[in-house]
Amino acid sequence: MLKAILAWLIQAVIRLLNSTYRYRFGGQPTRRDPEGADPYLLAIWHQNLFAGILAQTGRRHVVIVSRSGDGDPVTQLCERLGHVVARGSSASRGRDKGGRAAKEDMIEKLEAGLPGALTVDGPRGPAHVVKPGIVEMARRTGVPIVPYLPLPRRYWSMKSWDRLRLPKPFTRIDVYYGDPIAVPSELTGAQFEHYQRLVAEAIDALEARHDPGFAGRDSLETPRTGR
Repeated sequence: MLKAILAWLIQAVIRLLNSTYRYRFGGQPTRRDPEGADPYLLAIWHQNLFAGILAQTGRRHVVIVSRSGDGDPVTQLCERLGHVVARGSSASRGRDKGGRAAKEDMIEKLEAGLPGALTVDGPRGPAHVVKPGIVEMARRTGVPIVPYLPLPRRYWSMKSWDRLRLPKPFTRIDVYYGDPIAVPSELTGAQFEHYQRLVAEAIDALEARHDPGFAGRDSLETPRTGR
């Protein structure tokens, strides 16, 4: 009961905050089909998850959310905004926590034509290190990866592993999309890392282009990939 009340309070606060935000979109995700029938995979850093979800209100996507209790409010928020949620977490100490099933569910939805969105360094990091999951999904489905950056003009930076950004009330959130990245159906291990690096560099390039405060990341000169 207490958990349900807490979840309702979180939802109410988020709805109140979102009512104060103003969004400006720098285009839309590029699709191969000009009529918008082709799906895509939005690639976003976990620190921008909050603004990233809210910016897609009215645009239905399939997303993966952790099975942990921390993922419950995120799941409820996504579903209230009309998104389709696949629940699952990365394997821990050799024990699958639903991650494989969630990935297969998401792939099925992508193949059916629904666009998707993924925090490429989540759910536990390391921050700004692209995991291979999004490359694997793009490889199997033929769906292009679209770098995605929702950038609040003013925000609080949380003391979490990802430095989660919470937009301040009444701020403007600028939404940017990068050029789509097509992934071949046949990849070697080294090529996987190449595409992981491409995705990381593309997201950072968006921020470097649009955020005057972006000073680069210490690891930009080395491959930014994760397993």
